Amino acid sequence: MKRGEKAGQFYLIAAIIISVILIGFVSMVNYSKRQESISLQNIGEELKIESENVFDFGTYKGYDESQMQGLAGDFIDDYINYNDDKKDSYFLFGNANNIKAFGYSESDKTIYVDAGSGYVEMSITAGEISSHEFTPAGNDIIIKIDEKDYEFKLKSGENFYFVILDNIKGEEHVVRN
Repeated sequence: MKRGEKAGQFYLIAAIIISVILIGFVSMVNYSKRQESISLQNIGEELKIESENVFDFGTYKGYDESQMQGLAGDFIDDYINYNDDKKDSYFLFGNANNIKAFGYSESDKTIYVDAGSGYVEMSITAGEISSHEFTPAGNDIIIKIDEKDYEFKLKSGENFYFVILDNIKGEEHVVRN
């Protein structure tokens, strides 16, 4: 072999190695890991299932409206106290005649609930469960939390809605039904 052919092979192998390194850097720069709160998603699914079971129990037992509200309050209280990793949690329970909003936050907070007749202020004390009753003027309920609106439609019968917020590494994650 001539000396020039060996140099060509060297440059070819060097070019391949450099290309592999550059492709590796480019693919690492474009790689983004989606950060989801799996535990938050699980909490949302569990709340959907458990709330259905709790309210089916109340219906089966023939509970009236006040007993169902007591059942809802106990369920929400148990959920918040059972959850070691406290997250800001907001719940709506009721029907077209009466809606009760429950809220829990790690910090003092004011949320606003619009049950069809304009926003009503609801103060939440840090680390405590707060509640407030509303008489809906329509089928649309809006909860304003940290300047964000969460809308819900009342259906016939008893309704149970929730908004759970969690801040993970500076990103706000929300699960709701």
